Amino acid sequence: MGQVLELDVGNTAIKWRCLATDGAVLGSGRLVGDVQGVDELLLPDINLVRIASVAHSDREEQLKSLLVSSGVKYLVATSQVECAGLRSAYEDASKLGVDRWLAMVAAFKECRGACVVIDAGTALTIDVVDAHGQHQGGYILPGIELLLKVLNDGTGKVRFGQERARTIAPGINTDTCVHNGKWLSLLGAVWLALKEADLIIGGRYDVFITGGDGLALKELGGAAAESWHFSESLVLDGLAPVLTKA
Repeated sequence: MGQVLELDVGNTAIKWRCLATDGAVLGSGRLVGDVQGVDELLLPDINLVRIASVAHSDREEQLKSLLVSSGVKYLVATSQVECAGLRSAYEDASKLGVDRWLAMVAAFKECRGACVVIDAGTALTIDVVDAHGQHQGGYILPGIELLLKVLNDGTGKVRFGQERARTIAPGINTDTCVHNGKWLSLLGAVWLALKEADLIIGGRYDVFITGGDGLALKELGGAAAESWHFSESLVLDGLAPVLTKA
């Protein structure tokens, strides 16, 4: 049995990792831009590609065409009603974003109990799972870059430069007001979501956080966030159980 290539495909970037037969990670990275960059990852020992995609349909089709032409078998994950003891809260389970589903599957598989799963990427998503594996629902909010874009595009005079320090302290000029405010917005949403989780599933749960801004949020959370489990690969970790079941 050969190696497995796993892909987390977005509209601007692709996270990837290569696994050995025993599941050991042989390499990982991030591709920015066109899907053609995946071609360089299709080494002779790769005999299966597992895909999680939230990209537009044309980008997905480009990737599939590349894989078909290479002759490598591939599997694309979809959201399910149930997997590995986790059950979706959505009436139509297929409508739940596959990245959220995969992250929840991976988190619940690890903790086997109540958890809150946070993905701080282009969007900030927060999902609540009870101790029995029942998804209790979640939230979708704009992520950091979207917040900045809204301020830039939707206002005439709120203009700002680059962030110089990461903090949620009150700003003393427009630059710091905007950049500190963006983190306050996301972290405040997380804290409120955790309070809701306390009411829904009780106070005993694990918090898992992933995504490009996940580690920054965990660090800004201070002592209260020390117990949060940060993982860059949480979405990829859900691929094997989801696709094995499929």
